[in-house]
Amino acid sequence: MSVEGSTTTLTNPRVPGEPAGRYRVELARGVAAVDRDAWNDVVNRCAGAIFYAWEWLAAFEESPPGVFEPAHLLAYDGEDLVGVCPAYLVHHCPRLEYALTLGAPIDLRRDGPVLLAHSLAALRGGPLALPGHRSAAHALVTGLERAAGALGAWAWGIANAPAGDLAGRLLGQGYAAAHLTTAYRLDTVATTPERYWDGLPGRRRRRLRREQRQGAEGLVIGESRPDATTMVRLAHAVLREHDTPVDVLPEPYLRSLARHLRPYERTITAADERGEVVAMFGGWQFGGEWALWIAGLQTGRYSVFEPYHAMIAHSVEAAITTDTRVLDLGRGNGVVKRRYGATGTPLFLALKAADRGRDALLHAWCRQVQARSQTSAHGLGVASRRCC
Repeated sequence: MSVEGSTTTLTNPRVPGEPAGRYRVELARGVAAVDRDAWNDVVNRCAGAIFYAWEWLAAFEESPPGVFEPAHLLAYDGEDLVGVCPAYLVHHCPRLEYALTLGAPIDLRRDGPVLLAHSLAALRGGPLALPGHRSAAHALVTGLERAAGALGAWAWGIANAPAGDLAGRLLGQGYAAAHLTTAYRLDTVATTPERYWDGLPGRRRRRLRREQRQGAEGLVIGESRPDATTMVRLAHAVLREHDTPVDVLPEPYLRSLARHLRPYERTITAADERGEVVAMFGGWQFGGEWALWIAGLQTGRYSVFEPYHAMIAHSVEAAITTDTRVLDLGRGNGVVKRRYGATGTPLFLALKAADRGRDALLHAWCRQVQARSQTSAHGLGVASRRCC
């Protein structure tokens, strides 16, 4: 069924504490139905990350890593767009299906599509609402529930909801939730690289500097734009090294992201003496936030990720000396990233079902997933399902 470009109004999304009808919530069945500049303006004014950008969603819809139907929610105050919530009706997603193998009852695995806002591949999810329109975020969550019923989803929820007000509100509304993983973010408040390094404890600073020099030996570390073929080759090499199917990041999806997000690209690479890129941190900056989303490595040449420290150090210094407000270092490897001053932000999967029996099963499954995640240094059971 082709639904791209269509919109539907979800009438009277009642918001707790607000009069019904304050916000009009519309359902867009593809970003082609939404004005790019208006959408990105809301994301930028809400300090949203690249994962909310119109171009990210366009790439996702062009070559999705699975089978997804767009179902984005937009909140209006009169004629003004004041909130957005990217979402997809998920029919097939390798990441979600892997998570469901971690103790989910067989009934849940066969129930059909789930409406998710928006993807486990992103580093953040959930609604964004402009300052002064906080209740629009409530309206968008209510709209997500209404859309789930209209689209035939047995469950709905938020993927990668950051710990804080959103996750707490969802728990208060009875959502089943599991801490799947943690993203590590660094506020670039230091005015110069020298002050940043001087602010680290002496022993740690000397160790990191030593590892930086050793990791950069024989390599040139810097920002560059490798071609899509190089990005796919290095990213897939890491997946295969960890026995992870490449369908979590299929080649068409990576190529689509590289093409649509070219204006925002900020990728850190390590190149050898011949100029060949042997490692990368693929990322993009939207507004003041720079997200390093995917790591790649020529694994046949580097059995251990020797350039890793040199690349992180370069990323931090580049963020400090440019217009970056927050550097998102991605998921996993928390022990190392905390040494550089990054702070962990737990990311939750929060789900709810209208049927009480299914909802009880969701709560039981989330408890098992959370327990499994807490036994792993990388969350969600295995490191190979993460990105950076």
